[in-house]
Amino acid sequence: MTSHLSATWQDGATIDLSLGPLSRRAALRRLGDFSIVATGGLSLGRAVRAAEATDSTAPAYAPHSSPPGAPQLREFTLTAQEFGWDLMPGTSVRAWGYDGQVPGPELRVREGDRVRVTLRNRLPVPTTIHWHGLNVPPAMDGPAGLNQAPVEPGAEFVYEFTARPAGTRWYHSHADPALQVPLGLYGPLIVEPRVPLRTYDREYTYILQEWDLELTPDVATGGVPRGPGDRTMRGGELGGDLFLLNGHSHGSIPPVRLAEGDRVLIRLINAGHMPHAVHLHGHSFKIVATDGNPVPLGMEWVKDTVLIGPAERYDLEFVGDNPGVWMFHCHMEHHMANGMMTLVIYDGAVPTGPAAAFFDAESGTTVGDAEHSHEGTDSPESESTRPAPTPTTPLATTGAAPAGNAVEVAMVDDRFEPNSIEVTAGTTVTWVNRGQDWHSLAAYDGSFESRKLATGETFSVRFDEPGVYQYICKHHGLQGMMGRVTVA
Repeated sequence: MTSHLSATWQDGATIDLSLGPLSRRAALRRLGDFSIVATGGLSLGRAVRAAEATDSTAPAYAPHSSPPGAPQLREFTLTAQEFGWDLMPGTSVRAWGYDGQVPGPELRVREGDRVRVTLRNRLPVPTTIHWHGLNVPPAMDGPAGLNQAPVEPGAEFVYEFTARPAGTRWYHSHADPALQVPLGLYGPLIVEPRVPLRTYDREYTYILQEWDLELTPDVATGGVPRGPGDRTMRGGELGGDLFLLNGHSHGSIPPVRLAEGDRVLIRLINAGHMPHAVHLHGHSFKIVATDGNPVPLGMEWVKDTVLIGPAERYDLEFVGDNPGVWMFHCHMEHHMANGMMTLVIYDGAVPTGPAAAFFDAESGTTVGDAEHSHEGTDSPESESTRPAPTPTTPLATTGAAPAGNAVEVAMVDDRFEPNSIEVTAGTTVTWVNRGQDWHSLAAYDGSFESRKLATGETFSVRFDEPGVYQYICKHHGLQGMMGRVTVA
């Protein structure tokens, strides 16, 4: 295949590069003097959606190399505004963020560049931006009151500074940050070094955050009081209902993708107020930078779990030497159970357990709305022996099961009790959420699917046709929450 890339820099000129019949990795390595951002294109001085760093359609190849020439002026515009945001299918919230996304766009520049960022405030309250980890002049640092007057609603402010030091940095509101940051006003800022210490085949950035469902823009503006849960907290602390990576939870988080032999860099940024213990299955990693600052060669720590505190950053390097599909998650188990988990997927790999039956290797997701999956019950029957999907009648999602033949299955966090039942045709099966976490059901064959079920809520299906119906919890299938209904 002929690789063809486009580069843009310095005076805005575009350079087309035809590299001949090379693999993508060989083409990238041929480009020793270029820096490649998450979109697969060649550019600096522009905003990139943070999610692109984990989007399977735009893998993040990022060798840390630099074009020749003097530092350049890099200009960005960030609009702080309110918008609707989907944390996962079926869970939409009102957020405050930059450019209509959480996190805000990834800003990628090179060490020594002159950076000019125009903040447009479309929020109903004043705001500012702090450039976390960058050594900027006091007037550009962002804390409202101490270093600048807050940017009023409808107003603009221009930040200008030199990008140094190099490394994983980030930006966030520093006006009422206890409320504005948890609502989504944060984003990644990557300063590429002019003299690279290490190079990588793929690069991913994950920003960690907790989401408090009781915190809304109306609460932040003082229009309504804090919710009942948050009112029990002390010292202004907020709760954490869902735990996010790049503004999403569960299967909505794009996975890490790699080929065997790839050297991968994962940048972790904790934008939340809680610590998280991030664990990678199947591999050890080197900590190659802390708070964006490189660890000298030969002095890296080798670990498989790293505890990252609020505002901290860790750069993790690992080599793709163990093909498969692996978990990558917070090891504080309730954080994982409520969203903070994704996958590391090698090219062509599928799960070795029962999850293979409902795993979509292309998207890295499960059946239904694509939310989660791992170990579990017996392997599903082959397509040749499984009955064709049969009509079923979803009944009320709340309340008691209908009269007649009826069976109840409890959804206890991470499992169904019982997880395998045998019933006669005409039986109504009602699932009741007896756990503390949200759950949702989806049949392997697509014959039934529930919405998100909170504690105490139910979902009922009447089974009229004989057959074997296997199903998962869309939130916790990859963690073993699978079940089966056999209809005689």
